[in-house]
Amino acid sequence: MDIATDEILNNNMFKHLLNDPNFLPITIIFIALVLVAIWQKLDRFFIPLALVYSLYVIITIVMSPDQKSQFELPMKEIVKVPVDTLNEVINIKESEEARLAEAARLATIEAARLAEEAARLSEQARLVEEARLAEEARVAEEARVAEEVRLDEEVRLDEEARLATIEAARLTEEARAASEARLDEEARLNEDSVVSGLSVNSINICESINVSLRKPVNAGKVFPMTLGRVYCYTAIQNTLSERTILYEWYFQGNYIDKIPVKVGRSNHWRSWTYKTIAKVQIGEWYVLIRDKETNIVLETAYFSISNE
Repeated sequence: MDIATDEILNNNMFKHLLNDPNFLPITIIFIALVLVAIWQKLDRFFIPLALVYSLYVIITIVMSPDQKSQFELPMKEIVKVPVDTLNEVINIKESEEARLAEAARLATIEAARLAEEAARLSEQARLVEEARLAEEARVAEEARVAEEVRLDEEVRLDEEARLATIEAARLTEEARAASEARLDEEARLNEDSVVSGLSVNSINICESINVSLRKPVNAGKVFPMTLGRVYCYTAIQNTLSERTILYEWYFQGNYIDKIPVKVGRSNHWRSWTYKTIAKVQIGEWYVLIRDKETNIVLETAYFSISNE
C-alpha cells in the first residue's frame, strides 16, 4: 500500500511540474542557452545553466502543495474545520504559490540574463576574431609592400651601380685623353719655348707674395672667395733680349683680363701679377703665360675659387 501511494505521489508531483505554466518556456530557454554554449564552445557555462535549471525543477516539485493529504485513508468521521483555520490554510497556500511564482519569475530573468551574457560573449569573440584576422591581413600586406620596395630598391641600386660603372669608365677615358692632351701640349710648349728663347721654370697660384724674398706665399689650387685676390707667380728663363710676356686670366673658360710684364735676360726671372675676385666669380679659373712677340703659350696654371 505504501509503495503504491509513493508512486501515485511521484506521478502527481511530476504532473504538477508539467502543469506549471513556467516549465515549458524555461525549458526551451535552457535548451537554447545550452545550444548557444555548445556552438560557441563556452564550456564554462554548462554547469551554471544546469544548476539554475535543476534548482528551478527542484523548487517547483518540492514546494508544491502537500501531496500526502490526497492519499490518506478516508476518515470514518467527517471532521469539521473552522472557517478561520480554512482561511488560514488558503492564505498559506496562496502565499506559497506567490512565492513559487516569484521564484519562477526570478529564474526566468536569470535565464534571460545568462542568454544575453552568452550572446554578448559570442559577439565579443566574433569581434576579437575579426580584429585578429584584419591584423594578420594588415601585417601580410605590409610585408608584401616591404618586399616589393626591397626588390625595387635592389633594382634601382643595380641600375645606379651600372650607371656609375659606365660613368667611371667615361671619366677614366676623359682623364686619359686629358692627360695625353696635356702631355702633347707640354711637349709643344717646350718646343715653342726653345724656338722663342723663353721658358717657364715654375708657376704658382698663391695668396700673396713675399716681396723682400720674391717668393710666393701659400701656393695652392683652391682659394676661398673671402681672400679677395689671388696672385700668379712665375720664374722664367729668357736666353734672349728683354721680352714682354702676357698674364691672361680666364674664368669658366671666358677671357677676363690681360696683364703685360717685361722680362729681362735671365735664367730665373721672377715676376707676378694678381687678380681681384668678385663675389660672383666662384668656380674654375686658369692663367695663360704667353709670349707677346711670338704669341706662343708658354705655360698654363689652373685653380678654383670656392664660396667657403
